[in-house]
Amino acid sequence: MLAWLKQRLQRNTPFLGRTKPQIDLHTAFPRALMPSLSLPDRQVYPSITPMAKADIFGYQMHCLLTYQGKEALDTLLREAGFMALPAVTDHFSGLIEHSTNETRIFLSQYADFAGICINLVTNNNALLAALVNFKSAPPTPWESFADVDPDTLGSLQGNIDFWCNYFWRPYWLSLSDTERLQYPENWREFSDYH
Repeated sequence: MLAWLKQRLQRNTPFLGRTKPQIDLHTAFPRALMPSLSLPDRQVYPSITPMAKADIFGYQMHCLLTYQGKEALDTLLREAGFMALPAVTDHFSGLIEHSTNETRIFLSQYADFAGICINLVTNNNALLAALVNFKSAPPTPWESFADVDPDTLGSLQGNIDFWCNYFWRPYWLSLSDTERLQYPENWREFSDYH
């Protein structure tokens, strides 16, 4: 995950119309601003994980959201004091400063898999408290892969392997047995197998 994040950060990307230099997350998320957060044993999707072991002192959320889920996330970000957000579907990778304190978020977002892929790192306590209770879902598998028949899939490679490992499986594992029954049988079997 950290390698993916570093790859994204190596590009000079637009930051709300301006080009920003490469971001040093070790400097942006220092130990002194590490929030105190008690995470539940079983989290909803998307889950929150601590980054302290990578010398980045914040918490991370990596997920795939529907467009409506991304709009709901943006509402939480604004309510926590992060105002300078990119448009829902804009490709973006950069730091966003809090409007009144020293906390920040690193946000990387891009459209793929019929939704918005998100990697968010933050050290803001109010935002983290909201994110722990934020429940959303990725687009359905038949939306992300409209031309794929799950009955024909054996071992996974490429985009579908990435999607399954980093987005779909974490979502599937967060569901109860009753919630899983809402999906078609062939996609339930695929999800249980992979």
